[in-house]
Amino acid sequence: MRIGIIGTGRIGSTLARILVAADHQVVLANARGPRSLASLLAELGPAGAGGAPPPGRTRRLRVRSAAGDG
Repeated sequence: MRIGIIGTGRIGSTLARILVAADHQVVLANARGPRSLASLLAELGPAGAGGAPPPGRTRRLRVRSAAGDG
C-alpha cells in the first residue's frame, strides 16, 4: 500500500519507518519543503518518496498528534 504522511516530526518520521518496515511505500510532505526530507528519505530507501500523496483511489487514516507534554 502507498501511504501519504503530512508532517515529518517525531511521530510522522517514526510512522514512516514503521510502515516501510511493514513493506509499505510512503510519500512524505512537510512545511519545510523537500530538501528537509533528504536524510529521512535516504534512511527509508526506495520505499520512501517526497512530495504530495498520489491522486486517485485512496483510503484515509488520520493520525493526529499535538505538541506538548500531555
